[in-house]
Amino acid sequence: MLRWLVVRLAWMVVTLVGVTFVTFAMLRIAPVDRAEIEVARQQQDLGFHNLEARERAVLRLRLRYGTIDPDTLEPLPLWRGYANWIGNALQLRLAGPNDDNVAFLRRLRDALPVSLWLGFLALLVAGLVGVPLGAWLGMRADAPVDRAVSWLLFVAVGIPEFLLATLLLLGLAGAWLAWFPSSGLRSPGAEAWTFPRQLIDFAWHLVLPVTVMASAPTVLVTRFLRDSVARVAASPFAANLRALGVPPRVIRWRLVRNGGAPLATLAGSLLPMLVGGSIVVENLFALDGLGHLAFRAAEEQDQATVMTIVLLTSAVTLVALIVSDLLHRWVDPRVRFES
Repeated sequence: MLRWLVVRLAWMVVTLVGVTFVTFAMLRIAPVDRAEIEVARQQQDLGFHNLEARERAVLRLRLRYGTIDPDTLEPLPLWRGYANWIGNALQLRLAGPNDDNVAFLRRLRDALPVSLWLGFLALLVAGLVGVPLGAWLGMRADAPVDRAVSWLLFVAVGIPEFLLATLLLLGLAGAWLAWFPSSGLRSPGAEAWTFPRQLIDFAWHLVLPVTVMASAPTVLVTRFLRDSVARVAASPFAANLRALGVPPRVIRWRLVRNGGAPLATLAGSLLPMLVGGSIVVENLFALDGLGHLAFRAAEEQDQATVMTIVLLTSAVTLVALIVSDLLHRWVDPRVRFES
């Protein structure tokens, strides 16, 4: 297993290099210049009286962001720009050599808890709803109730997250019913409330965002476990248990245990789904998490922020895939690792 783990970690490094290089290249060839954007935004305040002053301001910003060679003032080659980014990242200067790294890390630190809360609660809902529902359907495979619920799940998984979020905002937080808040994580003036009331207010703000983020993972877990339990229920293993007179309660537990073993491998694949969902949810519900931060950074060509978030989410996803394989080996000792 040690050899397998070393090989997987090596491939993880190669994958991170590939993902970050492609992201860096896409940002470089995008027809948007962050220096131009900032100068256009600040033009009135800075008081550019002529084109030459504006060009000097753009040049200073390009030097600050490291997109041009300080000696020749020509754009850096792609490979050299990426090598510079790698060198800064290895030294944890994620904001770049000329920016305030402490302030940059503080922005990430403030945004990270929001995304962690959303992701954790979405996974919790997917487990609490998807596991029992999938097991229940698996033991009633092809029954009318199974076909009806499977059809509803098929319809649910076909609804895009942005459409589901929009419908919930219109239906439960705006045009029809104002049961839930439509944005943010706390009500105005909540800091003066008692802690229990603040906790309830925080949970109330999370209901709709978590519902949207948990929808796709819940359907995936339900369908995966339903098919797995149904397969085990139709196997000779289940028939032998019935022939031996094993109590139905014990049989049901064995079916769920054996059918749910491969569920460990699914955990790692849920993370990319949650990362993509967080971008939609955080922007529609005005939540200042990593997804919202990444969206704004992409709009503004903020290379440092985009690259850091891509690096973090890719690393966490790859680690989760390795952990899910280890969990599968733990719940099913028959699994053997091959490097």
